[in-house]
Amino acid sequence: MISRRDASFAPSVIAPTFLIATALLFAGGCSEQPEITRRLVPKPSTAAPAVQTAAAERPMTPASAASTEKVDGRMLAAIVPAGGQGWFFKISGIDAAVAGQVEKFEQLLKTLKIEGGKPVWKTPDGWQEETGSGMRAATFTIDDPSEKLECSVISLPNDDPSSDEYILPNVNRWRGQLGLASQTLDELKASDEFHQFDLADETTITWVNLSGKVPAPPGSTASAATRPSAAAGAPSAVGPALPPGHPPTGGSTAARPTAAKPAAGGNSSPTSIPEMSFEAPAGWVSGSLKPFRKISWTINHDGKEAEFYISSLAAAGSDVGQNVNRWRGQAGLNNLSDKELSNEVKEISIGGETGSLIEISGVKQSIIGAIVVKGDTGWFFKLVGDPDVVSQEKDNVRAFLKSVKFR
Repeated sequence: MISRRDASFAPSVIAPTFLIATALLFAGGCSEQPEITRRLVPKPSTAAPAVQTAAAERPMTPASAASTEKVDGRMLAAIVPAGGQGWFFKISGIDAAVAGQVEKFEQLLKTLKIEGGKPVWKTPDGWQEETGSGMRAATFTIDDPSEKLECSVISLPNDDPSSDEYILPNVNRWRGQLGLASQTLDELKASDEFHQFDLADETTITWVNLSGKVPAPPGSTASAATRPSAAAGAPSAVGPALPPGHPPTGGSTAARPTAAKPAAGGNSSPTSIPEMSFEAPAGWVSGSLKPFRKISWTINHDGKEAEFYISSLAAAGSDVGQNVNRWRGQAGLNNLSDKELSNEVKEISIGGETGSLIEISGVKQSIIGAIVVKGDTGWFFKLVGDPDVVSQEKDNVRAFLKSVKFR
């Protein structure tokens, strides 16, 4: 679906022939040819600007047709981790129409298979698959008596799309699109709207069935006079624009840590965040922030890179065994049993608290991770990247953890 900017033309100034030509030009740009054969979805470019990323989860109707009147709405949305990408499946619209697609949406997810790092599927009866465009890997059109629906499929790169740190902000972003308040992870998991299951290859699928309010679709009782034009900056049903390469955290504008004080000796690396202080090794360069990350660094050795970052979750989401096995999966390794975990996980003191340390060596990616619970918060310290870089930074990670002081 192509969004257009509204334009105002004065009949007394513009010739009728020009108006006709303009109408034909717009009409010619709206056609899409359906893709008939089923295939592996293509991997989208990660270099797309933010506006293209935002368009990937575009609303079901053009913004110019959106009404300020709100009606009961529903959203079905899923996150599927595959090939270092988070794959997003999403349907949104009026409640009665979307509620009728719950069974088929779940059926679509349960037919997924991960092949070559990408999901393949069996299209549900009554759905028509169309060629992907822009950041969309695929689009399913769904004919419903009450509303024409779409199920969009997009993917965005992320080193850990199966983590709670990734799932929670995306679910809360979707909740925000329906006018719902954000929830904690524990609240979400205790609700009937949150679902998770594993595919045969143990890929964990997370999906939600959310109900709230959406703009009234075209043809509803909403007065045309109340409809803001796209040119006037009408708010999009998809919420705030997405930053490059990653969905936002529910449009959150929460303050991020300020660039911290330079370390002694001229090292420009930060030395603290509000909750703790630490000493970062020389050569670690301040990196970009992502949802739930408090701070991060990049480390480069002869063109090979790794990343070290600190993140946090509620203490209840900080189970060592589950997180270690999740990290092992990221490194291409199998899960360990409780007995095997007890042999691999080492105790380490972090900020005066007893924490857990694990070293995971993969072929393409290695990880050194530490977890410690302080009060009601679980703190995660993670080095991930090229195996050679991770191996060379072992001592630096231990020194960093030893330097941590909680406030």
